[in-house]
Amino acid sequence: MAGGLGTRLRPITDNIPKSLIPVAGKPVVFYLMKALARVSNDYILTVSYRYEKVIDLFSGPEARGKNILFSVEKEPLGTAGGLKKVEKFIEETFIVGNADTIFQQDVRGLLDFHKEKKNTVTLGLTPVDDPSEFGVAKVRDGRIVQFQEKPKVNPISNLANVGVYVMEPEIFDYIERNKQVDVAKELLPALQSDGKKIGGFRMKGTWIDIGRPRDLIKANIFVSGKSQRKVNGSRLSGKVYLGKDVKIGKNCLLEDVAIYSGTVIEDNVHIKNSVIYDGSTVGDGSKIEDSILSFGSILGEGVIISDSVIGGGLLLRKGGKIEGTVVSLGEDKPGDN
Repeated sequence: MAGGLGTRLRPITDNIPKSLIPVAGKPVVFYLMKALARVSNDYILTVSYRYEKVIDLFSGPEARGKNILFSVEKEPLGTAGGLKKVEKFIEETFIVGNADTIFQQDVRGLLDFHKEKKNTVTLGLTPVDDPSEFGVAKVRDGRIVQFQEKPKVNPISNLANVGVYVMEPEIFDYIERNKQVDVAKELLPALQSDGKKIGGFRMKGTWIDIGRPRDLIKANIFVSGKSQRKVNGSRLSGKVYLGKDVKIGKNCLLEDVAIYSGTVIEDNVHIKNSVIYDGSTVGDGSKIEDSILSFGSILGEGVIISDSVIGGGLLLRKGGKIEGTVVSLGEDKPGDN
């Protein structure tokens, strides 16, 4: 499912679909597809917002070795409504996944559990520290007995829905055609009320939802490689991703960062726990922490940014200070990733 609007990630998603947001140099959808490739190389991508960019990406070398069908929703149909649209192409057990997560988990184990238990639907679940941010499930003997959507108080469990499901084709009988329907909020309760077996499988491995800026930063840093080295007299430490043709000045300190192609880091810059997307410039003496600079952002000298998202093509003049906010002056202009 690759049709999300990514509203919580604006202005990063002003001109790029959420599923194509780069994480350590690769569109986030690649991570899910790599996990699913352990069981199949046949994919149906349900796309909506900026769908032409997804189709363009997979019209070239990236499609090699994969059988890909695109289902375009001119008007979003929701997670279940999008499934109904591709019903005629599915005749056997299938896997559904959200294309906006870093997913490095055991899909084979999930599929085997589903078939062993003869479930209609099986959800991948993983423990989380804060259940209020996710849909959670209560499981008894491998079956889900209760759902709870983003509980603010008294969560029924800490097992979050990772957005990966194994399903049987009979689920299509419970989805109305050409109507916006949600898997978690509508389809699963309908199946449960009709006595269908809905299982929950506790998965092992990494799962990061990139739905919020802090999560997108976390995902980039997690996937990046460790670095303890010097470049042009500047120090790189922690986990670091560097794209092509990145220029780093003197006396800089870069800690836990992802810096994308064509970016210029001038002298005396300190960047920590942040993502700097393609074609950006960070001026002399600037400091960036817990923040994202979108495509083509330009910072003057001595700019200080913390806990913020800066939109693409934005120019921040000398000595500016931004804390805890989102700044945008228009649509992003993604570079080549």
